[in-house]
Amino acid sequence: MKIKLTTAIFFFAIAFVSCKNEDKKATAVPVEEVKANTFDVIVDLVIKKDDELILFYKDSSINYFDEKNTVYYGLKGKQEPQTITFSIPEGVLPNDIRFDISSKKDQSPIKINSIRLSFEGRTFRVDQKDLLKYFTPNEFITFDESSATATLISKGEKYDPIFNTKQAIYIELEKVRGVKL
Repeated sequence: MKIKLTTAIFFFAIAFVSCKNEDKKATAVPVEEVKANTFDVIVDLVIKKDDELILFYKDSSINYFDEKNTVYYGLKGKQEPQTITFSIPEGVLPNDIRFDISSKKDQSPIKINSIRLSFEGRTFRVDQKDLLKYFTPNEFITFDESSATATLISKGEKYDPIFNTKQAIYIELEKVRGVKL
């Protein structure tokens, strides 16, 4: 009889604990995933056709842009503005960037509303009216400053529309990185 009572108590305890665990599972609050602390380049633009954009970056360890130091962003074309974020790998703080605005030769004109640099709560925003103060388009882009629209040009088989940085952005990059000037 003693064994039956002990067994009954044992099964009752297991059932009680199991119910308690079920309650905890049902009311558990999802834990928000902590993202790496990355240097981000956030671009607000209107791009009408699917494309892949590329951000090249350099830091003090390299002197030139290369394929190893890139962030790719494939996106679906839309008629309305969209925001894309290039997150540079954690631990890398760029001292220069280059923005390859299109990989598709048949891309429609692209309107750039803003480009924002962000790291650890520090930000710098380049609005469309100031775009040419901080970036310069290469020979594959005709840029209309009044509408902030880039019309992309291919030259024979060559097509590589790029916005390079100008000297004015380097001070802003340093500020966003947190470098004391």
